[in-house]
Amino acid sequence: MSPKEIANHYEAKIFDTPEAASTAGFVLTETHAPRNVWNKASAAQSLMLKLRDKKEAGEIKEIGIVIEPWKVTGCYLPKGQ
Repeated sequence: MSPKEIANHYEAKIFDTPEAASTAGFVLTETHAPRNVWNKASAAQSLMLKLRDKKEAGEIKEIGIVIEPWKVTGCYLPKGQ
């Protein structure tokens, strides 16, 4: 699966830049810069699992991911926004 497909599976918002996510009110978390395409999907999966757990625990309102050509960054919308 591609990072975009992984994000869709977890019903995450997808952004092209960290600035776009921040403008939408999302808080940026970890950034992974994998060496190849296969590792990029793995990195996206890892980020989504961590954020999904927080969402299911009620800690955050919504999850998202920033997908750039050579890196992926997790993000979330805090509760109350």
